[in-house]
Amino acid sequence: MAPTLGAMDLIFPSDSVIVVAGVPGAGKTTLLRRAVDRELATVVDTDDRARRGPLLYLGHYARIAMAIAGAKPAVIHSRGTKTVARRTILALATLRGRPAHLLLLHADRAVAEAGQRARGRTVSDSEMDRQVGDWQALLASGTLQAEGWATVELMDRERAAAVTELRFTPAHHAAPALAA
Repeated sequence: MAPTLGAMDLIFPSDSVIVVAGVPGAGKTTLLRRAVDRELATVVDTDDRARRGPLLYLGHYARIAMAIAGAKPAVIHSRGTKTVARRTILALATLRGRPAHLLLLHADRAVAEAGQRARGRTVSDSEMDRQVGDWQALLASGTLQAEGWATVELMDRERAAAVTELRFTPAHHAAPALAA
């Protein structure tokens, strides 16, 4: 019998920006819904949007910018494979003086597709081919730490399933809120 992982918390400073990345079906939304207290952190997840369509991502990136500008920890759902989007999130966090953390949820294609079926929303085979190819290229690049992330953590679905909470400790220098 294989050993099982015990429950664990992931602990971040309270001024953090955390990007939870992975292919469709890797478990990003599942982790966010299970482990993030939305009273304590601002969560930006496309699955929270009832309307889908061409403006989904425009609104998603606007919500990301607003979350980073706020004072609460920001936890962001992202596929993570688009360099411009990933580095823009990092740059916005840096401009606000906030540490940015990258949490990579890895699932092989079969596991990710099972995750998609479980949630009742799948992507096409061609889209999944593209997503998996982009994800594999990202992991193979070895450049993420050099981008300037405070931490880069790779975990598989089993390890992610053991995460019970994203906890936030007082930051030494909390990011001030921007005036509206």
